[in-house]
Amino acid sequence: MSKAAEEEHPVKTFGWAGRDSSGHLSPFHFSRRETGDEDVRFKVLYCGICHSDLHFIKNDWGFSIYPLVPRHEIVGEVTEVGSRVNKVKVGDKVGVGCMVGVCNSCESCNNDLENYCPKMILTYSSIYHDGTITYGGYSDTMVANER
Repeated sequence: MSKAAEEEHPVKTFGWAGRDSSGHLSPFHFSRRETGDEDVRFKVLYCGICHSDLHFIKNDWGFSIYPLVPRHEIVGEVTEVGSRVNKVKVGDKVGVGCMVGVCNSCESCNNDLENYCPKMILTYSSIYHDGTITYGGYSDTMVANER
């Protein structure tokens, strides 16, 4: 069962969310998870819109989780890094696609094929390992695994 981010995560942010399958977005204040040891926190500078975003907003595929903050294809500037992050530093520009987390231990992850990871966590409308909902790039900030 999923939990609202506000129940678990103290880092407040702002975004635009779909509340139902109408396709309309409205202002949404919510919480992001804290930056973990292998995570990067960044200020969202730009994000694209993909037709898959529209499918998710309207629940065309039947598995959307509301409220839903859409957008993958995100570019941002790093504001914080976890203690084990070594590929980027504060001030670097980063990009995020359709995933914010993977297991880093399966055959797919070990062969740089993270998009096939059976435990991948989608950028939005997915569930983190702690049971909270992921929210996408149509927001002020993001947190993603460095990898």
